[in-house]
Amino acid sequence: MDEILGAGGQVICKPWVARNGKSFAKGDFKLNLRDFTITCPAGETERIKFGSVVEFDPEACDHCRLRANCTVAGIGSGRTVAIAENERLQHKLRKLQKTRVGRAKLRERVGVEHRLAHLARRQGRRARYRGVRKNLFDLRRACAIQNLETIQRKAA
Repeated sequence: MDEILGAGGQVICKPWVARNGKSFAKGDFKLNLRDFTITCPAGETERIKFGSVVEFDPEACDHCRLRANCTVAGIGSGRTVAIAENERLQHKLRKLQKTRVGRAKLRERVGVEHRLAHLARRQGRRARYRGVRKNLFDLRRACAIQNLETIQRKAA
């Protein structure tokens, strides 16, 4: 993705969704990408580094009133939050997803993704032949069949 953004391109996709069961999600934490800090719902702040896991102070977590909602780790262990290498991009995509323009851009992808899903269902996940040339021909054949079926469906 770095080469796409570096060349002036634009990335339009859904951001990765971090889930943590019934505990606080990553989105409940305040992430400050300018100061490289993350603040938990209880107000504790830690420094972040892209591509690493941040652990909050175990002593602060042990006595926190929100601990039951935050982590299932044992006493003596603080809450951890994974910070992705491309956290800036994901943060930007999350913001874009909340706007009307961002949702419209994501909807443009649906048509293409559905066609690719239909093709993958027809073609399978693996190449049938050895060699790029034969597989490229097979892919084009499958695309032509898929397009003809789409035309037939619309005409009927």
